[in-house]
Amino acid sequence: MLGQLIANGRTSDVYRYGTDSAAKVLTPTTPQHWADAEAAYTIAVRGLGVAAPEVRDLITIEGRAAVVFEHIDGPSMWQRMLDHPNDIPTLTRELASLQRWIHEAGVPDGLPSLVDRIRLKFASSEELDAAERSEAMGLLAEQPVGAALLHGDLHPGNVLLGRDGPVVIDWFDATVGHPDADVARTLLLLSVGATDLRHLPGATPPMVSTVRDHFREALGDRVSLDRLHAWRRLRAADRLAEQTDLDVSGLLSIWRSTTSDALSEDD
Repeated sequence: MLGQLIANGRTSDVYRYGTDSAAKVLTPTTPQHWADAEAAYTIAVRGLGVAAPEVRDLITIEGRAAVVFEHIDGPSMWQRMLDHPNDIPTLTRELASLQRWIHEAGVPDGLPSLVDRIRLKFASSEELDAAERSEAMGLLAEQPVGAALLHGDLHPGNVLLGRDGPVVIDWFDATVGHPDADVARTLLLLSVGATDLRHLPGATPPMVSTVRDHFREALGDRVSLDRLHAWRRLRAADRLAEQTDLDVSGLLSIWRSTTSDALSEDD
């Protein structure tokens, strides 16, 4: 039933499915109810008019849960950056605009709170000791909760450049919260040394730094530097709890950072 492998990741593999669809098949070790959650969140944000893929079905393939989406015919924004480096400034401005559009789209029913989700992660984190978990909880409590739609994992690899314009995929981490928290997460994912960059295959440190610099520039004055620094620390601790990276030294360094200039600092 499955066609060509399109992409593979830590929690799922994506295949062509039929003539005009794609099936995102969860790995055996991934909680299978995550497929239901991602389908529900994608349907919810699409209902707001956000450019998200159509959900066509929820199926099981060889005992593995899968979501069937419409197939977006076009490369990822990241692949376009790799193929056409001169387009990076324009594409990165488009990424920042997409994120702002998401934040201003409204909030659908049924999405979890970012603060609640992070609080649960901190409670079970094995990378932070008891004192650090307590500090993280305290820092989180000091931040404005916010009431905007957040993607939760926005980077150039999660934007497909379709025939009718960009489409944002991978909505499993969608939540309701403060926009600065979402910006901080994107900056983290574009930081050399912070993560292992597996979400950006083929990445080189100079290229990622270039993308991050243009993204920071595109933000302008729409974020508070002090608040962004706090969220940057919290999102690093948040990703530590996810146990997604083999080398966590960069994330630990950001969590333990005391500098307040999150936008101009090199990681």
